[in-house]
Amino acid sequence: MYPESHEWVITIESMGEKWDLTQILTSISEQLHSSADPVKAQGMSGYMRNQFPFLGIATPLRRNTVNNTLKHYSTPSEQEILELALALHQLPQREFQHAGVDALMHHRKVIGPAFIGERAEFFITHKSWWDSVDSLNPLIRQLVRTHSECVPVMHQWISNENKWIVRSAITHQLTLKANTNTERLAQFCSLRASDTEFFIAKAVGWALRDYSHTHPQWVQHFVDTHPQLSPLARREALKVIVRNSRSSQKPSR
Repeated sequence: MYPESHEWVITIESMGEKWDLTQILTSISEQLHSSADPVKAQGMSGYMRNQFPFLGIATPLRRNTVNNTLKHYSTPSEQEILELALALHQLPQREFQHAGVDALMHHRKVIGPAFIGERAEFFITHKSWWDSVDSLNPLIRQLVRTHSECVPVMHQWISNENKWIVRSAITHQLTLKANTNTERLAQFCSLRASDTEFFIAKAVGWALRDYSHTHPQWVQHFVDTHPQLSPLARREALKVIVRNSRSSQKPSR
């Protein structure tokens, strides 16, 4: 008589080493420190206005280090991957804040809609600059798209006093093309149209410019009917439309 089938099931996730936060954190930290480049670190820190110390490691190497390390371990629970991301985030060099996001993205399948709230807000509002904030965008976008209960949080974020939270709300539909919820896009961009804070105005223009690849007429109409748009947001929104218009007007040879 054959045994019950469930006794024979071995998933790919269970074949790695047992999840060990301390071991994984130490491994990633040691590997990244061993690849440090002080000369590049100085330039990278300067590019970020010397707000953060850097190791001087390029994104592909950092991301590969995190992904290759995590592949050797069993799939963590949501709490376990959040603990790793937080532990990495708390390390001083800038690469570790990004490594925390790399870890979240590597195991994004275990992250549920509850992340959109206090958990996401922590990563957005601590050690904040455009690079770390925007790196969370793909995870936020995925969760909002697949869990309708996350949408009300975006409506809360757009009115938040923190500019990075607002920016994350405005840009959460980037790259969705025809799947963009244009009602939400219009509402969010309208609410922040006259905002002159650089990173918010830039986000409004970015969100509109991104959608102009899919529906330039929609974006042009939005810009035309919202004279309160800040000059920066307007300029960013129309970049692709203006460029394409100029290209079409060039005489053929």
